[in-house]
Amino acid sequence: MTSFEGRLLGRAAELAELSRLAESTLAGVGQAAFVVGEAGLGKTAVLEQAAADVRRRGMQLLSASAQNLAQPCPFAVISSCLRLEDSPSDERRAQAAEVLRGDARYGVAGARSEAAGADAATIEAMVGLVEDLCAQRPLALFLDDLQWADPASLAVLHKLVRSVHQLPLLVVGAHRPVPGAGDVAQLSRSTIAGNRTRLELAPLDAPAVAALLADRCGREAGPRLRRMAEGAAGNPLYLTELIAALRREHAIETGGTMAEISSDCALPPLTALVTHRFRHLREDLLQMLRVVSVLGAGCTTAELAAVMDIPLRDLLTAMAEAEASGILRDTGQCLRFRHEVIRNALYDAVPGSVRAMLHMKAAQRLAEAGAAPERVAEHLLNGVPSPEFLITWLEGSAARLTTRAPAMALRLLTTALEIGDPADAGYGNLRLHLAVAQLSCGRLAEAEESARSALAKAPDSGLESVLRWIVIQAAFARGRPDQALAEARAGCRSPGVEAIGRVQFQAFSAVCLFALGDLAEAGAVASRARSAADEAGDSSALASTLHVLAAKRFIETPDAEAVELARQATRITPDTMHPAQWLGLQLSLVNCYIDLDRGPDAQRTLAAVQKPAERIGGMFLPWYHLSCALLAFHTGRWDDALAEIEAGLDCGDEAAMSRALRATAAVIAAHRGRRPLAEAHLAAVLPELDNATVAAFYEYLPMCAGALLDEARGDDRRAYSRLAEAFAEGVGHLPGQLILGFLTPDLVRLALAQGDHDSARRYAAAAQRRAEDSGGLYHLGDAYRCEGLLSGDPDLLMEAVRCYRNAPRPLNAAHACTDAAEALARRGRLDDARVLLDQALATFTRLGAVWDAAQATSRLRAVAVRRGSHRPRAGARDGWQALTHTERLVAEHVAEGCSNPEIAARLSIARSTVSTHVSSILRKLAMTSRVEIAAEVTRRQRSGRSPSQD
Repeated sequence: MTSFEGRLLGRAAELAELSRLAESTLAGVGQAAFVVGEAGLGKTAVLEQAAADVRRRGMQLLSASAQNLAQPCPFAVISSCLRLEDSPSDERRAQAAEVLRGDARYGVAGARSEAAGADAATIEAMVGLVEDLCAQRPLALFLDDLQWADPASLAVLHKLVRSVHQLPLLVVGAHRPVPGAGDVAQLSRSTIAGNRTRLELAPLDAPAVAALLADRCGREAGPRLRRMAEGAAGNPLYLTELIAALRREHAIETGGTMAEISSDCALPPLTALVTHRFRHLREDLLQMLRVVSVLGAGCTTAELAAVMDIPLRDLLTAMAEAEASGILRDTGQCLRFRHEVIRNALYDAVPGSVRAMLHMKAAQRLAEAGAAPERVAEHLLNGVPSPEFLITWLEGSAARLTTRAPAMALRLLTTALEIGDPADAGYGNLRLHLAVAQLSCGRLAEAEESARSALAKAPDSGLESVLRWIVIQAAFARGRPDQALAEARAGCRSPGVEAIGRVQFQAFSAVCLFALGDLAEAGAVASRARSAADEAGDSSALASTLHVLAAKRFIETPDAEAVELARQATRITPDTMHPAQWLGLQLSLVNCYIDLDRGPDAQRTLAAVQKPAERIGGMFLPWYHLSCALLAFHTGRWDDALAEIEAGLDCGDEAAMSRALRATAAVIAAHRGRRPLAEAHLAAVLPELDNATVAAFYEYLPMCAGALLDEARGDDRRAYSRLAEAFAEGVGHLPGQLILGFLTPDLVRLALAQGDHDSARRYAAAAQRRAEDSGGLYHLGDAYRCEGLLSGDPDLLMEAVRCYRNAPRPLNAAHACTDAAEALARRGRLDDARVLLDQALATFTRLGAVWDAAQATSRLRAVAVRRGSHRPRAGARDGWQALTHTERLVAEHVAEGCSNPEIAARLSIARSTVSTHVSSILRKLAMTSRVEIAAEVTRRQRSGRSPSQD
C-alpha cells in the first residue's frame, strides 16, 4: 500500500475505525478486528499505520506474521507474537514457554491430539500470559497473513477474541479471502458483532488511483498512463510496481504539466513488473535474495550468513541495498520481503533441487548452532535430508521435537525409518521415537502397531520394557483394557524384561483388572504388586497399587481406610513418577473426598493440582474442571458448577470428559426447570465410549440426567426402570450396587410410587450397608431417608435432614425436608409440615431449583399443606444481587487491578473459570469492561457496603 503525505490512500475509513477501536481498548473495552482483502490491496500497510497509532497512544504492541509453509509448527505465529521462542527472561513468558515445550506431556497418550491440532495446556498458558500482560497496561496484538497461520495459533486467537470484551485488549488480524469454512474464515466471519469488527478492503476508487499515480510520478498522470493503469483494477501494489518499472525504463515523460507515456501499450502482468526490479540488481545480491526466499520469513541475518558462508558484515551491507531497492523491509533481525508476490517471484526462479539443498544446508547450520528442534525440522521437511544427518539428528532431538511438535516428528521419523538401515545400531531407537510420537498425537492404534512391530523384531536390550509400555498405554487409552492386561501379563513373563519392569507391569495389571470391573482379582494382584514394589523400591508401581487398593475399598467399603490408602499413593514423591500419574492420583483422591463430604480436603487438593492440570492438559484439565463442578454442585454452588463446566468444555476435544460435563449441566438445567436446555445438553453428548478411561467412572452422570428428565416429563415409570436397571446391571464394567449407592433414596421413592415394596426394602438395605461402612454424613442421610420413606416416620426423615445439612448437601436436605413435611401432614401435623415446606422451598429458591420447588409444592398441596405467607424471594437475574458469592469476590479482585491469572491464584481456581465469572459479572451488571466493574465495587465500598457480602 502506498502512502501520501503520511496517509494511506483510500483507507481513511478503515484507519479511523481501527483508531476508534484503540480508543475503546484504552478505555478498558477490548476489541477485535479483521482486515480482509486480496493480495496487494494494502492489508499490511493498514496494520502498520494502525500499529503506529497504537504505539503513539502508549499501548503495549506485539506483532507477527504467519509464514507460507507446507507444515507450520504448532503455535508458530502466536508464540512469535508473544515472544516465546527465544528463551524469554521474564517470568511470565518463561512459564508459558515451558508449557509450549511440553516436557510434562511427553509420552502421555493423546496429549496433543491431531483432532484438535493443538493442546489445551498450551492454549491456556498463552491466554493466561495475554491476560497478565493486559493487567500491566492495554495491549494490542497485530497478526498479519493469517491465511497461513497454523491451526493451533488460530485456536488461541479464537479464545482471545471470545474474551476480548473483558480485557483491555485489541486484536487486529489481516488475511486474504479464504474459500470455504476454514479456521481463519470462521474466526473472521463469526466475529461481526459487539466488540468484533470485519473490515473488507476494496480496490482503490478512481480519485485514489489518480492521487497515487500523481504521487509516484510527481505530477498528474496523463490519459495514456491512466488508461494503462486501469488494468491494475485499483490494486495499489500493481500500480506501484507499474510506475516503478516505467521509471526504471525512463518511459514516463514529465516535461509538461502531466506525467505521460509515449504511446498506448498493454499492461504487463504483475509478476513481470516485479521481476523487472531484479534486472537492476547485482547477480550476487540476486542470488542472496533467492536464498532468502527459500529459507522463509523466519530466516535471520545470522542464519543466512551461516548458510551462505559469508561474513555477517558483508551480508548486512547487501541487505541494506536490497531494502533500498524495494525488495526487503526493515523488520529487525528477521528478513522479510516487502510483499509475498516478490518472494514468490524469486522463489519460483530457484530450481527444486537447489531449494532442497538450501533447506538441507540451513537445517545443518541451525542444528550446529543449537537452534530449537522445530526450526531445524521445518527445513528438513522442505528439503531432501541426507540419511546420515537426519538419523543422527533425530537420535538426539526426536524427544524434544515430539514434545513441541509431534506431527513434525512423525513425518521425519517415518522418513528416517524408510531411508535408514534396519541393521544400524540406532534404528531401534527411531522405531521407539515413532511410537511415542504417534502416542502423543493420539494415533493410538498406530502407536500400538508400531510398538508391536518393533517388539517382533527382537528389540535392543533395554527397549523391550518401553515398547511394551507403549502398547499397554495405547490399548488402555483407546478403550481396550483387556488387551492392555494381556500385554502387561506378557511383560511379566518375558525374560527380556528386567525385574523392576516386571513389577511395573504387575502393578498395571491390577489397574486393567479394576477397569474391567474384576474388583476381587484387581485387589489380589495389587496386594502382591504392592509387596513387590516395596521390595524393589519402585515408587511409581507402588503408587499404582495403592491407587487400585484405595479405589477398590472405596467402592466396596467407603471409609477412612480407603481415604488413607489414596493419601499414601498421593504422598509418594511426585519426582519419582510421571507428572500425569501423580495428577491422576490426586484427582481420584478428590472424588473420594467429595463422596465422603470432606469438602475442605477436596478444595485443598484441587487447589494443589490446578497448576499441574493446566500445564499437562490432555484429559486432565477437563477432569479437574469436572471435579470442581461436582464439588460445587453437591455443596449447593450451582452457578460456580456451571462456570467450571463451561471452562471444562472449552478445553478442546476431550470428548469423554465433555460427556460427563454436559450431563452435569443437564442435571442442573433440569432441576432449574429448563428442560429444553437439559435436553440440548444431553443431545450434544457423544455416544457412550468404551469404559477403560477415567470417563467410565462418570458414566452414571448421563444416566442420572436421563432419569431426571424422564421425571420432568412426567414419566416416573421410565425413570424408575432406568435407575433400577443400572443399579442391578451396573454401568459399563462397574457394579451398580457398589457405585450407585447415592441413588437409593430416589430408587426407594420411585419404587414405592410404583408399588414395588420389596425392591424398595432392598434399596434401603443397600443404603444402610453403605452408611455402616463409611459413617459419612451423606451416606447416613441416605440411609435415614430410605428408612423414613419406607416407614413414613418423620423423625427418621428429620434425622436425614440433619445429616444432609451438616454434610453439607443442600439439595438432598431440601428433598428430605419435603419428605418429612409430607409425613407430618399425613399424621395431621399441618403447621409443622408447613414450616418444613417453607424451609425446603427456601433452599430450592436459593439453588434456583424451580422444578423441585414445583414438585414439592404439588406434593404437599395433595395433603392439604400450602406454603406459608412469608415466601422466599426468587433469585435476581441481573444487577448486583444476582451475583454469586464467588462472582463478588472476583469483582473485588478486578477492582484491585488483578489479572485473571492473579485472581485465579488468590482464589485457588483455574484462570479459565475466573474468565467465565468475569463474563457472567459483565452480563449481569450490563457492563462492558473491567473498568466499570471496578467503579461499581469502589462505589459500594465508599457507601460502606462490602461488595462480597451485601
